[in-house]
Amino acid sequence: MRFVPPLVWTAVVLLLGSAYFGADHTSAALAPVLRELAPLVGLRTWELHALVRKAAHVTEYALLAGLWFRALSRRSAVTASWIALCICLVCAFADEAHQSFVPNRTARARDVVIDGVGAMAAVSLARRWRERLDARALSAVRIA
Repeated sequence: MRFVPPLVWTAVVLLLGSAYFGADHTSAALAPVLRELAPLVGLRTWELHALVRKAAHVTEYALLAGLWFRALSRRSAVTASWIALCICLVCAFADEAHQSFVPNRTARARDVVIDGVGAMAAVSLARRWRERLDARALSAVRIA
């Protein structure tokens, strides 16, 4: 049961790589909001759109890595970290490979790197958090 959330989110991530979520579609949906925000942040609308899309890459893969790390929590923190990161990188590579065949999408190695950064950040935070919890639990056992 603990593998359901990461499997569902993996499917969502791969769906986001489809033609329905290409830059032309997201631009049309976000354009009114971006036109209002662009002058406030000093960027052109297309620059802000690109920034939002890259932030989405980081966020979706950070969440994916966190979900996989949690699902693999019965393993050591190091093992769970590496497995979660590898799953995310395989997913990112598969997504970009798929996009190379989708007419309105482009496959970019840079996006795999951006996805990997999001996954690595989440795995690093999750691993530190878990190691701190383990250390606290160990010290509580020693005190008792």
